[in-house]
Amino acid sequence: MAEYTKVQPDLSFVRNVIDSGGDTVKSCYQCATCSVVCPLSTPESPFPRKEMLWTQWGLADKVAGDVDVWLCHQCADCTVYCPRDARPGDVLGAVRASAIRYYAKPKALADMLSSPGGVIGAIIAAAVLVLVVAAAWSQVTGEGFPFPEGDVVYHKFLSVIPIDAIFLSIAAFVLFVCYNGVTNFWLDISKGAGLPTSYTGSVPVPPFGVLIGRYTWPAILEILSHARFKKCGQTVERARGHLWLLWAFIILFLVTNFVFIAEDLLHNALHLIGPVTPMPLYHPVKLLANFGAILMISGIWLIKTMRDKKTEEKVLKSSSQDWILIWLIFAVGATGIASEVFRLINVAQIAYPIYVFHLACVAVLFLSLPYTKFGHLVYRTTAYIFKMWADDVKAGKAGFGLEKPIAVEEAH
Repeated sequence: MAEYTKVQPDLSFVRNVIDSGGDTVKSCYQCATCSVVCPLSTPESPFPRKEMLWTQWGLADKVAGDVDVWLCHQCADCTVYCPRDARPGDVLGAVRASAIRYYAKPKALADMLSSPGGVIGAIIAAAVLVLVVAAAWSQVTGEGFPFPEGDVVYHKFLSVIPIDAIFLSIAAFVLFVCYNGVTNFWLDISKGAGLPTSYTGSVPVPPFGVLIGRYTWPAILEILSHARFKKCGQTVERARGHLWLLWAFIILFLVTNFVFIAEDLLHNALHLIGPVTPMPLYHPVKLLANFGAILMISGIWLIKTMRDKKTEEKVLKSSSQDWILIWLIFAVGATGIASEVFRLINVAQIAYPIYVFHLACVAVLFLSLPYTKFGHLVYRTTAYIFKMWADDVKAGKAGFGLEKPIAVEEAH
């Protein structure tokens, strides 16, 4: 007698995918052309055919436990060759957007930061917060508000101490949300890969030293070179913009931490050195910061230009979340350069408002990490690491590090 499996579709998952740009998913008739032409798909675990089927059926749990979703770079080769115009790359992009929202908490922030109005509202709220903190700080320092006397010096308007209070609070919150999201994501893809859990139900992970040396470091090197991205056919030029943007973030992260350590800790807190900021234009750190800002604007403009071109050619479909992130990153870079220019020409009435807007954009971009497409930075990196480790486990080259391993059948 034949056995049947009853499918319980998660219709809310299907609606989220459709609303996020995967509205063509139901056009797929499982011909597997997408998996054949995909330059990133592997014979051992081809995609995106199976993901298209699971999404059609509303199998949210199957999709959540599928690491291959994050190995797709939406290169659009599958879309060009699809005989049904099902646009598998766009569907997987929508699935990833849905997954980020699934792992993000609270959901209200994900909803807010996924809409243009919500992002604009968040920027305004962040700007108001900066102004309130600056006004309060002016009472402590005795500096005028909103325009301190003399040359434009942003630390007169808002010292590094209250800036640290704002951004370190955001950083702590973002790290907490990312940790919870990645932990749940790792557990789901472990189950999806058929790996056992411990008898306590804990997530299987390799030892820390092995995790960093054997898996995390190679994954980072691959990301820094964009090796997989460069295999894409239809949108291979997108790799350059993404690579420039990635290095811009790295450079600006290093510069920010240098200023934090030198100015905030060594100067303000410990009084071991003199003031570091404002730096002259020829200072190596200032040169690096300006290079990073130019690289950010150039990279995001390349990405925008590519998306405009490929959208016109009907190769790629961009969702509102794509454009929100693009314009938010552009705003961060543009306001950063503008705040420096108007500081140098000493126009306080323009410089200080732009500086406030810049800080607000940076705060919202940072806050959006666990809630928007920016989350690819976290989840795709995790997927790279997990894929290498899971392949080693299945090949018998790595263990689980579990106190009491149990069979795969028992784990499910």
